[in-house]
Formats: sequence, C-alpha cells, structure tokens
Amino acid sequence: MTTQDEATEFVGYGPAAEYLGLKRNTLSSYVARGIGPEANADRRAEGQYNLPVFTRDSLEAWKAARPGQGARTDLASVAA
Repeated sequence: MTTQDEATEFVGYGPAAEYLGLKRNTLSSYVARGIGPEANADRRAEGQYNLPVFTRDSLEAWKAARPGQGARTDLASVAA
C-alpha cells in the first residue's frame, strides 16, 4: 500500500519502467502509441529532454488494467 505522498510522487520514464517491469524504450513506445499509462500533462522532467512524468497512482492503475502476457487483445469478442 502506498502513502499519499508516494501516490502523488512524480517519476520519469526510467523509474516508471522499472516499477512496471518494462524496459524504458518499451514504456516510451507504449506511451507514444497511446496504450501506455497516462502521463501528467502539467509536469515535465527537467533535463536535456522535456519528457513527461507519471504519478504512482497512474502507474498502478495502468498496471492493474493490463490484460497480461499472451492475451489476444486483437480479437474482438464474438457475439454468437
């Protein structure tokens, strides 16, 4: 369980990817394609590149909603 401070803590791509068990480039690709966790639009990481940041809450929500390895998300549910 996370505390209120941890839930609102902002993290960049590296720590977010590590928390989710992904490679940084995989997370970046997911976000670019619109299938990754939602970045905080109001904040950006300081540094060489102006990268989006995530909250622990958004990462936890996205992680819980992932279908899992091997799930066929490309197949529509068939109504017979």
